[in-house]
Amino acid sequence: MARPLIHEAFVPFDEADLEVDIAVVGAGIAGAYSAWRLKQKYPQKRISLFEYSNRVGGRLYSVPLPGMPHVNAELGGMRYIPKSQAFVRELIENLGLPNREFPMGAADDPGGMNNLVYLRRRLMRAKDLTNPAMVPYLMNPTEQGMNPDQLQRYVMNSLVPHAADLTQDQWNETKVFNGEDLYKTGFWNLLYRVLTSEAYQFMDDAGGYYTNVANSTSVLSLPVFEFGPDVKYRTLDAGYEALPKAVVQSFQDLQGDFRPNCRLDSFAKRGESYAMLFVKTSTDRRGCTDGRTIPGPKETLKVSAKQVVLAMPRRSLELVRWEPMIEEKSVREMVNAVISQAAFKIFLGYPYPWWRVLGLQAGRSITDMPLRQTFYFQTEGEQTGADPKNNNSLMMVSYNDLGSVPFWKALEEQTLGPESIFHGRLNPFVKKGGEQPATPLDITRQMVQAAQDLVREIHGLEFIPEPYTAAYHDWSEDPYGAGWHAWKAGVEFWKVMPKIRKPVATEDVYICGEAYSINQGWVEGALQTAELMLEEHFDLKRPSWLPADYNLGY
Repeated sequence: MARPLIHEAFVPFDEADLEVDIAVVGAGIAGAYSAWRLKQKYPQKRISLFEYSNRVGGRLYSVPLPGMPHVNAELGGMRYIPKSQAFVRELIENLGLPNREFPMGAADDPGGMNNLVYLRRRLMRAKDLTNPAMVPYLMNPTEQGMNPDQLQRYVMNSLVPHAADLTQDQWNETKVFNGEDLYKTGFWNLLYRVLTSEAYQFMDDAGGYYTNVANSTSVLSLPVFEFGPDVKYRTLDAGYEALPKAVVQSFQDLQGDFRPNCRLDSFAKRGESYAMLFVKTSTDRRGCTDGRTIPGPKETLKVSAKQVVLAMPRRSLELVRWEPMIEEKSVREMVNAVISQAAFKIFLGYPYPWWRVLGLQAGRSITDMPLRQTFYFQTEGEQTGADPKNNNSLMMVSYNDLGSVPFWKALEEQTLGPESIFHGRLNPFVKKGGEQPATPLDITRQMVQAAQDLVREIHGLEFIPEPYTAAYHDWSEDPYGAGWHAWKAGVEFWKVMPKIRKPVATEDVYICGEAYSINQGWVEGALQTAELMLEEHFDLKRPSWLPADYNLGY
């Protein structure tokens, strides 16, 4: 059913409940940063930050599970790369947030080369991916002996001479094959034209990071400089969600106005201001959000704002009724220029770190099974301030997206007959001690059992202990609609990015966030788009703590 036009759906109001100079919508990192910086620049202006749920962070969501108060399940983003992501690195240092290494392997194996890989029911170590005798794929001799990182570099160097020396602008203009524009080619379409079907499947199954890549523009997906065994990651001691929390706290310390549980329903220009209709939401009794935040009892908040910042991903933008979004093709095309990538995480808490018997300390193992990636998190008793006798340990048993999400969704919901739709959830996983679930999405017994069976298989063990707690999160649900985004093939993203930050020239409405950045899927990208928007349209100067030669992108 087509949406009604805004003038039919939006009822203008004569008197607002709240009048502000700038309304920032969305308390993820992009919105939090925008509101904070605006309040620093304009302390006398009335600036309000609105959030759909009752918490700060958006897709940064750190949750300590029962029995592990010093260990966070990172249900969303979980780390950053200090060497290449200077913006987030310097922001964390400026805020004085304690941070630590996010290891990818044991102390004597920092690259995780001894972590497991389970492909086509063959169990091996990551270092074995360059051994043709171990890899169960019938690749050509020219493709053998390379792991997925090396295969991608092989493709890149075959098609794009001197790839490592190219600037991003030069990448945008690159042509391949018979003069085809590289940006018009999807990443997986490109690989299929260069590699054999077996090498193509090997990259899809064993890539790890590449399993997270939709068929986006090859200009951004093909270059392979960022990942590899030598890359060092860090995270925050209190969980990555601590970053947006600290930014919002700084905003509030400046007398900024933060309003949680407010969903932007619609807005329209009315004279010199925008009439904005927010619907109050409510969050369940467990104090969590993201999937269990629902509209309240028809209570609304009417806001009049002179300027509007929409710090929101694609799906959230689509859910807002705003006339240009409905009636102007150019605005719709810009919003739809990115692919929404599903993402799903499952965490299980065990009474002890059983995986260490296999020499697994940290980092990830990879499989072509529906788990896709598993990450080995911390043990409670080894954390600062924790009871050293507490051996409860956390494992992210599944970090998956795209094709593997439906496997888990089928275990999440049930259909009770041919004439019915969803009538409720399968039997929930019952925690020992009767603790309340740590997240709003009650993981089911069926999901836990399937995860346990797969975890045993990919680790080559007949027995592993039963988990005593569990959590999961599906980012494809509204209002997020995706875990992260990727520019579609054929989109001249370097032209779209500056336009979407002010999508309508005659209006004071601005858009920022990870979805429309040069670093999609990372906090770095969200911060870059926010800073560019602030400098271009709000007369802000680059913060003193950000290096003067740092490239913000387009």
